[in-house]
Amino acid sequence: MRTSMNTGDETQSRGAETTDFETAQRRLFEAYGLEPRSRFVDIEKPRVRTHVLETGTAGGDTPLLFVHGTAAFGAFFAPLMGHLGDARMIAFDRPGYGLSDPFVYTKENLQRTVVDILKGILDALGIERVDLVGHSMGGHTGILFGLAHPDKVRRLFLVGSVPAFPGTRPPVPLRLLTVPGLNRLLRRLQKPGEEGVLDIAEIFGERETITDHPAFIRAIAAHEADPKAAEAGFSEFNALFSVRGWHPSVRIGKDELRDLQPPTTVIWGDHDTLGGPDNVRDAIELIPDVRFESVDAGHIPYLAHPEQCAQLIREGRGVDLSTK
Repeated sequence: MRTSMNTGDETQSRGAETTDFETAQRRLFEAYGLEPRSRFVDIEKPRVRTHVLETGTAGGDTPLLFVHGTAAFGAFFAPLMGHLGDARMIAFDRPGYGLSDPFVYTKENLQRTVVDILKGILDALGIERVDLVGHSMGGHTGILFGLAHPDKVRRLFLVGSVPAFPGTRPPVPLRLLTVPGLNRLLRRLQKPGEEGVLDIAEIFGERETITDHPAFIRAIAAHEADPKAAEAGFSEFNALFSVRGWHPSVRIGKDELRDLQPPTTVIWGDHDTLGGPDNVRDAIELIPDVRFESVDAGHIPYLAHPEQCAQLIREGRGVDLSTK
């Protein structure tokens, strides 16, 4: 695996290659007092060039690795990362998103890809173990990765509802996007720019909260305007669910939750549109070592409660397993 270092200034100096998203991403990080270092990692499985962002001190405690959800990007975590001090933090753009190479997700490759890309990044960066923070599909990825590589996940933090988790259902507006013919019409009707972002936020119960984060809105709008990212998101939605609900092949089973070894903290929005805390409580309690907290939020709890979510992460990281 090869890596190429690229500072934020070098990224901006690429002239014609500089995109609206790169500018919006930089300003998003700046809004939360962050100046991440940028690099690109060539992953072999799948063969894709992946954009990685790092901030905080390189030494010391186990690094935090942030895994974003469907149709998102690494900088999506900036509002939360800005409340975690100088901890070493690593975020990345999953294949197809942000500045990473194009990628098309299918029912057959989705779960394998999200696990393989995480393993490839850790290997490329020479990192043996992480505290993994996953939002939405990133939480789904965290569960799968914790099952496949329990030695590489010291702590697992699921922030926001997890797709295909027992008790959840994809929102109806998203399910309609998987209907042939109708999906093309709905995509054409979607409002462009920031108004479209607000409409999407409403689907996930976050329209009011997101207005307090203008740089966040602008970054999402710039990302949505990228055909590569839009195609990846559309393919991933179709890989996850149909108009009837989650595809059986991606559902997280109760036996899998019982087998999850890393100590896990779950932060769930009270009015998350994939399902509320009462819909998932019994399944969450199957995880052997779990802390379950609900907050007054929709699908992105750290927008309304960044410090509370950061504090729960700090508390979860407070016990060093090596001393036990």
